[in-house]
Amino acid sequence: MYTGPSSAHDFYMRTFKPYDLDQPYLLPPDLRSWLSEGHLALFVSDVVDALDLTPILDDYERGDGRGYPPYHPVMMVKLLVYGYCTGKVSSRKIEKATWEDVAFRVLSGNQEAEAKAKAQAQAEEARERIAERERQEARTGKKIGGVPPRIPDPEKAAPESKAQKNFTDAESRIMLDGATKSFVQAFNAQIAVDAHAQIIVAAGVTQDAVDTRQLAPLLLAVEANTGRLPEVATADNGYFNPDAITDERLAGVDLYVATARERKSSPPVGDPVAVPLVATSAPAPITDAVPTTVVQQMRDKLATDLGRATYK
Repeated sequence: MYTGPSSAHDFYMRTFKPYDLDQPYLLPPDLRSWLSEGHLALFVSDVVDALDLTPILDDYERGDGRGYPPYHPVMMVKLLVYGYCTGKVSSRKIEKATWEDVAFRVLSGNQEAEAKAKAQAQAEEARERIAERERQEARTGKKIGGVPPRIPDPEKAAPESKAQKNFTDAESRIMLDGATKSFVQAFNAQIAVDAHAQIIVAAGVTQDAVDTRQLAPLLLAVEANTGRLPEVATADNGYFNPDAITDERLAGVDLYVATARERKSSPPVGDPVAVPLVATSAPAPITDAVPTTVVQQMRDKLATDLGRATYK
């Protein structure tokens, strides 16, 4: 005759290893001990510690020192690198992982979220205002009216429902993605490519959402990097800007830039393709303020056999 266990709990305890979520545990005081030896997060940490982050740190040295202390750049770099290594490229996912993923908690030094840091700063400010009220009441002997400042509890802090912030880079801007026609938090990246060697000869990043003002700076960057301006340069219609076309600094460059109203056809299969400057935003429309002669001259130039072949 088989006599079963007195309860389901007894059965589990006799059959399996103990499992009790109510059992309190303390993690080791050394954060690195939370991970196994040779863990990728520890490797990333050691690599970043060996990097020279002086250019990043110098930006903070030039600041005015006001505001709540920022997170350490070394920590931020470690989180970004490890996030990219493990497929977490979203700043929101990385921030969430600093609470839910032990490896991210180790790299962040188990620091508090954005919301809690803000609440702590507000709590300190509220305490100072309360202390000032008490000092003033003591001096005057009169009770100050109004509601005393409320001290927020950092442990109960949460981001506002409509709060938006780019944790990766606060200097980025909302821009239109030309490929998907959707708005993204981004920078406008620029590259100039040698059409024969197929290598990047200049690059830049700007907060400007349009490309119309980037032609001259990018070509001048080519001159700075290579020692001379290109003999010939092509760019799509996102870069067309009469001021750049007539810029005296680019007088020695044979420019082939599509106008804002021109449609570029795809070259026949098999023909060599010269890589133009890359435009990531919609071209600015031609208005009455744009000199018609500059527009028409460029259109006429592109309409010639040499113009079509060069631009293609």
